[in-house]
Amino acid sequence: MFTSSSHVSIPRSPDVVTILWSRNPLRPRSFRTIVDATVIGSASPCNRFLRSGQHYVDARDCLLANGFRLVSQQRVGSVYGVAVFVRQR
Repeated sequence: MFTSSSHVSIPRSPDVVTILWSRNPLRPRSFRTIVDATVIGSASPCNRFLRSGQHYVDARDCLLANGFRLVSQQRVGSVYGVAVFVRQR
């Protein structure tokens, strides 16, 4: 027989942010710029940095400073890349 305890709770889903970025192929040292970002859950307080055209490094720094971990980063060719950040609450 199953008995429930009042101290048991369902864990919250993690917050997940995926960023697709690009770099100017004619300038190898150019800033990475956000092409698109997807948020599952919440990216607060970093939402303002996750817009198309914003610098990737600003978004990355905000996410890392607010409890996110960079769990995956992959270059896609010489121009694009994808980064995935996760925050467990």
